[in-house]
Amino acid sequence: MVNPTLEDVAAIAGVSPTTVSRVLNNRGYLSEKTKQKVFAAMQELDYRPNAIARSLQNKKTKIVALIFPTVAHPFYGAMATYLEERLSDRGYRVILCNSQDHPERERDYIDMLLSHHVDGVITGAHSDAIANYPTLRSALVTIDREQSQRYPNIRCDNYGGARKATSALIDAGARHIVHITSTRSDTNQRQRGYLDVMQENNLEPRILEVGFASESAAKNRAITDYLDQHPEVDAVFGSNDTYAAYALNWAQVQEKKVPQDFQVVGFDGTQAIHSLLPHLATVVQPIEDMAERAVERLVEAMESSTPHEVMADESRLENDVFPTVFRPGTTVRLP
Repeated sequence: MVNPTLEDVAAIAGVSPTTVSRVLNNRGYLSEKTKQKVFAAMQELDYRPNAIARSLQNKKTKIVALIFPTVAHPFYGAMATYLEERLSDRGYRVILCNSQDHPERERDYIDMLLSHHVDGVITGAHSDAIANYPTLRSALVTIDREQSQRYPNIRCDNYGGARKATSALIDAGARHIVHITSTRSDTNQRQRGYLDVMQENNLEPRILEVGFASESAAKNRAITDYLDQHPEVDAVFGSNDTYAAYALNWAQVQEKKVPQDFQVVGFDGTQAIHSLLPHLATVVQPIEDMAERAVERLVEAMESSTPHEVMADESRLENDVFPTVFRPGTTVRLP
């Protein structure tokens, strides 16, 4: 039999569909004999209850959507993994969506997710499409984005981490430091930390914007071309470890000695990059702790009768900013 129904189970068990439903939802008094008849019929038919339909009786699906620009990025890949593990521990299933940083795709995902009645959303998308969605009733937590004042935003101290990275390069003797970033913006805290430290040391800031949605090959080419055209550059602060890795590859091709001739610092400190480039100096985000906090805030909102009040509690925003740690590696000259 293809896709047996609740009515099919009831017919085999010799009970009413209502009784089968009561067995599935553990409601009301039922004799052990009746339960065993229903379970036996389910096994005979290989019947699998529609979990979403059952959960909707309680107006809960126990499903959470994760929307990130791309889990191919080491940071988002690690974050999605930790989030899925912790949500699973709390009995939630996960739908993972890659938006590729396209606002239209983010809106399409939200339309789809709302039609499937997800209980909550965690997003690291960079556009305002999700946070400003007009009819979003699900609980929402954002990851490392500009604070909307409408939802909890879990992030590291991007500004402080950038100051650590830039200061480490200057202390090691670098004077011509370029900051490589996906998007140049006044609200970019890593960019601001870099600029402030450079200005405090009377050094000329240099910023290379490579674009967030660009293909990896295009970003690599942009970095290579820039460094080829600016031989005076003696250090790179990448806004993520991938950009730092591209800079190291360039230095190797140019036969530059690292860190004697050329220094590099990245940002994120994921285990994946550390396994490949254990010598890379970087600013480490506590990704696992951030994932735990995001799940805590989301579950609290999902299980509250007033989720939007829980999400809008501004008194807790400071607790959602995590400190970073500078890991020296060997791509920076220690003073």
